[in-house]
Amino acid sequence: MIELTVRLDNIDYDSVAEFLIPLLSDKIDRGGILGSMLAKNPEMATGIFKTILNKMTQEQRDELVVQQIQKNRDSLIRKGAQAAAKNGISMQISDISARKL
Repeated sequence: MIELTVRLDNIDYDSVAEFLIPLLSDKIDRGGILGSMLAKNPEMATGIFKTILNKMTQEQRDELVVQQIQKNRDSLIRKGAQAAAKNGISMQISDISARKL
C-alpha cells in the first residue's frame, strides 16, 4: 500500500466555483424563490459563489475546500478510480483525506 499526500496551494477559487456549481445544482433547495432561480441559472449561482469566495479570507477558503473534500470523500474515491481505469491503470483508492495546515 502507498500513502499519497497531495498538497494544494495557490488555488484558483474562481475556477473551482465554475467547476463545482454545475455539480451542486441538483442539491440546491428549489423550494424558495432564490433556490429556484439559482437551480435554473448556474451562471448566476457561480457569480454569487465567486463573490462570496472573494469576500472570504484565504484561511476561510482553504477550510471550505477541506470540508468539501471530507464531505465528498466517497465520490472523489469513485471518480479517481474511474479516471485511473479510463487511462488503463488498475488500482484501488483506499482513502482520500484533507486537513488544513
